[in-house]
Amino acid sequence: MGSNPTLAAVPPLARLTFVTLGDRRFTLTAPPPVRALAIAAVTALVGAGLMVASRVLDLGTVVLVVGLVGLGLAVALAVTALVLAARARTDLDLESEAVTIRRAGQVRRVPWADIGTVTLTGPRLALVRKTGDDVVVVNPRAPTDPTFTALLAALQNRLDNDRGYQTPTSRG
Repeated sequence: MGSNPTLAAVPPLARLTFVTLGDRRFTLTAPPPVRALAIAAVTALVGAGLMVASRVLDLGTVVLVVGLVGLGLAVALAVTALVLAARARTDLDLESEAVTIRRAGQVRRVPWADIGTVTLTGPRLALVRKTGDDVVVVNPRAPTDPTFTALLAALQNRLDNDRGYQTPTSRG
């Protein structure tokens, strides 16, 4: 990856990988929970400071307990933020015959021919099936995210190809 081992160990936030000829994989991930982790860090520091101050300045057990509660809440917030960010990951494999969606341990495979329409409402991309339950993919990032934009273009291209649509060409 490069000469910096720290940067080489950091996984990318969004990825577009070409799997095989004609197949594409899109990975949609939530942005890092920076705000929640910053709040957790400040709360942990305040909690630890209260715990130390309660002993050094002899402020009593109440201040010690408040510090412990603050530290516990900070850890809970950090863990929750990281788990939710990890669960917001969605992998979409656009294969020649179907689209496969992997999210939170669930796998859904929808053949192109079974997709009736595709709707985009805010961050929600719905693959409306002709038979069976619809599949909804939520974009965890901004609407202008390059990975999501590339996914929309690839979906449109695959559906056009499946239905036999062609781009008009000018005749001269």
